[in-house]
Amino acid sequence: MHQSTQLNCLKNLVLLLCLANIFNVVSQTNDSSILNAYKDYSKLPREIIFGHLNKSTLISGESLGFTIYSFDKYTKKISNVTTNVYCSLEDETGKIIKNKMVLSSEGIASGIFTVDSLFSTGNYVFKAYTNWMKNFDEQNFYIQNLKIINPDDYDTSDNKINSTIDAQFLPEGGHLILNVKNTIGVVVKDQDGLGVPNLTGNVYDMDNVEVSNFKTSDLGIGKFILIPEQGKSYTVKLNSKIETAVTLERAESRGINVSLTDMGNKIALVFRTNDKTLLKIAKKKFKLSISNGSQLKMFDLSFENNTEITKLITYSSLFTGINIITLFDEDDSPILERLFFKYDGVRIVVSGKASVEKTTDSLVVSISIKGIDQTKFNNLSVSVLPAGTKSYNAHHNIISQTYLQPYVTGYIENAKYYFTNIDRKKKLALDNLLLTQGWSSYNWNSIFKKGPEANYPFENGISLKANLNKTKANEFIIYPLKNSSTIMTEVPDGENYFEIKGLLPFDDEIISIGAIGKRDKAFKPSLYAQFTPSKIPALDTEFTPLGYSANISALYGSNEFILKDSWREIEVLDAVLIKAKKDEERIERIKNRAFGTVDFLTDIQRDSYTSFGNYISTKGFNVIELGNSLSITNTRTTSFGSNRPIIYLDKQLLNDFSILTSLDMGTVDYIIIDKSGLGEGIRGGSGVIKIFTDPQLRLKRYNVKNDIDQQLIPPLAFAATKKFYTPIYSTYQNDFYQNYGVIGWFPNGKITKNGKLNVKILNTQNDQIKLFIEGFANDGAFISEEKIITLD
Repeated sequence: MHQSTQLNCLKNLVLLLCLANIFNVVSQTNDSSILNAYKDYSKLPREIIFGHLNKSTLISGESLGFTIYSFDKYTKKISNVTTNVYCSLEDETGKIIKNKMVLSSEGIASGIFTVDSLFSTGNYVFKAYTNWMKNFDEQNFYIQNLKIINPDDYDTSDNKINSTIDAQFLPEGGHLILNVKNTIGVVVKDQDGLGVPNLTGNVYDMDNVEVSNFKTSDLGIGKFILIPEQGKSYTVKLNSKIETAVTLERAESRGINVSLTDMGNKIALVFRTNDKTLLKIAKKKFKLSISNGSQLKMFDLSFENNTEITKLITYSSLFTGINIITLFDEDDSPILERLFFKYDGVRIVVSGKASVEKTTDSLVVSISIKGIDQTKFNNLSVSVLPAGTKSYNAHHNIISQTYLQPYVTGYIENAKYYFTNIDRKKKLALDNLLLTQGWSSYNWNSIFKKGPEANYPFENGISLKANLNKTKANEFIIYPLKNSSTIMTEVPDGENYFEIKGLLPFDDEIISIGAIGKRDKAFKPSLYAQFTPSKIPALDTEFTPLGYSANISALYGSNEFILKDSWREIEVLDAVLIKAKKDEERIERIKNRAFGTVDFLTDIQRDSYTSFGNYISTKGFNVIELGNSLSITNTRTTSFGSNRPIIYLDKQLLNDFSILTSLDMGTVDYIIIDKSGLGEGIRGGSGVIKIFTDPQLRLKRYNVKNDIDQQLIPPLAFAATKKFYTPIYSTYQNDFYQNYGVIGWFPNGKITKNGKLNVKILNTQNDQIKLFIEGFANDGAFISEEKIITLD
């Protein structure tokens, strides 16, 4: 019997059964043991990470750009709980070649790995995770395969084609039952774990009579129907280049199987058993659960005197995204499981038309995305490559990684296919895939045990525990960092240490701490410091990444390597220019946001003013400075009360100005003076002064040791933000560039007020370019597109 005929028969039988036994599942079981176990297991929140990489085939000398998106697994919304995200590049043996900690803000982190001489030609894995993920067995982290080519050791003879295949035959629900109709999923993979497409197979009984057949999809997945008979064995013959025959496992003499059919607005679950089993289970009560990792619904189920029962479940009773359907026996033991994906409710934004504006040597590409509300948080990462690129081969997009991968036990090949230009064909293809998955990543043996514990905490920056050693002081000042304001802290009574949490140092920053003496004079302390975390934690969860399918045997010849050797010098020059531009943009941004005037101190000013009192007296304030006391008043106050201005030091409101007597003017970055005090309302009638310092200024300028604060270098810090470097090519017209070249990478794109996404790229004089867009917007909507743009 042909597969299509069998499927039609199955659908007709389901419809007949539905007419005879139609009812929606609404009666909930009173059993609480399963519900309580699941509730306990899912009580801890989970994070999911997706990593968008600019490409997956890289040449030595290039940069790998990446953007990390962190989501709450339950709500599918951006998670901003964790700031510490760990990223690594590992070889095929699991050896870490490079790793770093990147800072996540509002759930978004980005960074760069330079592909240098540490990488020989071969396959690698990019991994991104958080410390909190180590508490769970599910694959909530992100992994992606990469291919790196180093011309110094590149050998095309290594690219040999291996024709071995692995065929798996997986009964729907996990059980092949004797004398009943079974749906058997087919997965055929090559030596790299990738699906073998369009492969036909025939199923024969022991008398060599064909009883079924199938054909695999483009991703190596298929299915067929089989009614195994007592005493017979069955063999599958695959019509591949190498003749392959696989004997199916023997059918179980007793048991229950399941068959799921998607009927558009409901699903039909057909549970089947044989007469031998029915004798034992006819009067027993089964329980059917539907869960999604955080919620669970339970229903009663009974076979009575039927070997086959059908249950209809409306879409409204299902969860958006994954649905884990599990059948339990009367002892609450899970006996079969089937996964189903409900697309309804997955919010996807689609872009509109693109326009291109040409300048002398650049192109500004503007894409209309009217479905995004720019007043709400959004972030879009964009990789721009030649239209014919072969270097972008990610298996996942932001939707498949968030909604699908964490709920299955294996790694899904080309999972993004099921969430790109979604139609009925793609929905059926995903259901065929889920048919072969068996049990979900939520293991019931683990669920019935004690739920996971928070042994690995959420991490929000770096924590510092400072033991006082021989320092006689109970008040300390932690000077500001680029992402941390000044912190004043006191040692608790009876303790000889203090703790600071949430520090966000970059790897080029030093933490400076001063002790405050009895006369409010800062001096250098002697502290023994302990930082947490102090090293990048290992991710112990086992995983088997898929192989790399790109055929690069003719990537380039020995004389065709066209990345210019001078790129490192160009990068250094670019870095200098970029820093200057960033400084200008920073100054302009601060001035635009500030109330009053902003004074960015020059080195001459820092050397000229011996004290803060000396400085502020030149700005129209009366200053009386006697020893360690400091009085500052406004000569033109508008307040009917005190003429004492409000003063902030690195966002800390000062009640006592005496600390300013020990302020090192060599560390002052800029000062905002608002004599009207409008920014503070009524209480600011005598003016507002805001002082912002950078302790690194003096050290960078004079390269001398500071004698009023202790300098601490944390053993682990966040990777400094760097600009992505686009390689310079000797030509933009040959096959190498068209297949493996880079045009641009934009990790943090934002939607403008007029609903546009704008990217500026080099004009390479090519007719078409391809944009790979991933992102999040509208508090729960996703965008994932591959967009070819024709350049007129």
